Amino acid sequence: MDALVAAYESEEDDKPRTEVEKNGHQGPLLAEMRANSDQREAKRMKMMLPFDTRSSFPASSGRADITAAGFMPVAPLPPISSGIVQRNQQVRPAALPFPSGRYVSKRERAAAAALADSTACPIPSATARPPPDHVHNFAGVKNILTSELPHHIRKKLENIDPHAADFNRLPKGLVCQLEGHIKGINAARWSPTHASLLASAGMDNLARIWNVWNASDQQMVQQLSSHTAAVKDIQWSTDGKHLLSCGFDKVARLTDVEYGSEIKVFADENVMNVVRFHPLEDGSFLAGGGKGTIKLWDIRSGKPVKEYSKSLGQILDLDFNKDGKRFVSTSDIAKRNASDRAIIVWDYNKQIALSNQVYLEAYTCPSVRYHPFEETFIAQSNASYIAIFSGRPPYKMNRYKRFEGHEVSANRIHCNFSPDGAFVVTGSADGSTYYYSFRSSKLLRNFQSHQQVCTDVSFHPVLPSVVVSCGWDGRICVYE
Repeated sequence: MDALVAAYESEEDDKPRTEVEKNGHQGPLLAEMRANSDQREAKRMKMMLPFDTRSSFPASSGRADITAAGFMPVAPLPPISSGIVQRNQQVRPAALPFPSGRYVSKRERAAAAALADSTACPIPSATARPPPDHVHNFAGVKNILTSELPHHIRKKLENIDPHAADFNRLPKGLVCQLEGHIKGINAARWSPTHASLLASAGMDNLARIWNVWNASDQQMVQQLSSHTAAVKDIQWSTDGKHLLSCGFDKVARLTDVEYGSEIKVFADENVMNVVRFHPLEDGSFLAGGGKGTIKLWDIRSGKPVKEYSKSLGQILDLDFNKDGKRFVSTSDIAKRNASDRAIIVWDYNKQIALSNQVYLEAYTCPSVRYHPFEETFIAQSNASYIAIFSGRPPYKMNRYKRFEGHEVSANRIHCNFSPDGAFVVTGSADGSTYYYSFRSSKLLRNFQSHQQVCTDVSFHPVLPSVVVSCGWDGRICVYE
């Protein structure tokens, strides 16, 4: 105790003295003021503690008594299950690192408290962040980002054989149907990080999130009804935590997948037909509009920062190459002498068209996709075939190989690559899905999937033999 008092007096001696202390007057008044200050400090320090530990805090008003324990006791952290903090839990600041037996000045305590507050990570509770009115959470799923996979899917993930024969890497039949949209579906997209989640965009003004491997009455986990017109396209962010949707209401909406809350709204003067996240820059995305404009939007500011324009018709599809330095666009060629602008390759940074003499036939191309590894891309043609183009200048079309057998008939039908680039899959106007070999362009398999036009088909990003399709009949079909 003597050492503690000596340290206190030494610190007081180092402080600059006021005029009252120098003159030696009002000594009792100054002592009373210090005592009141010590009491207020003790009360403040006590209120900073958890409720169940306040009784152990010294009630004396002396500064030495306040820090006699050496540091502030705090309650232990709440239990964490499966490495994820639950929504109704809150992480408290750790104990302040004050060694026992040393006086801690007010300045040190304030600095340590500020540091603890800045490093604490409070988790929003369910009452603090309720789902918005336009989001409907369905029973049976507490956290869609932590849902478990069924045993047979986990077994597939563990036993993926990259050297399996082609027919063993293609789906063999229908395993489930997802029903909920009352009108046609324009797009269905697998989550890039969560193997069971799927997002869909419908003509009924709704975007939905599905847990494919749940029981049939619990597959629809969220319904996003913030759009006021048909939803044309939907995309997952690279981390799988956000969804970007666009539609006829002339806005793109960024949504938090877990909470269903709308993070940002990007309003434009034209209809948005397609959106694409940049593969390497998380804070930006491209959007193609109905008046032939392509805009690069900054997510933080919510405003367009670049515009790519070349007297185009309405933009139908966009896709980036693997390094994000170039992208390709397809547009409607309803205007006269516009066939040379049906497909354009753009330089992402310089905002210039690298080539517009890519596809010279008088047909619109509603879909375009880059190969996941090679410098090549494919485009769906309204002439009912998929053309192959070089990904290097001058971006010539391969006139000796194409994928034929399905029907497009002026519908917006998407085509896609498999994750390894070995297969090409497409929908068809007859409601079927068609699977082609990329190397030989041979038709390998087809399924009668829908009663009306099949608008979109895509492979699962991890499971090679799982495919999803959607169509105008309002159904989503999953094949395995």
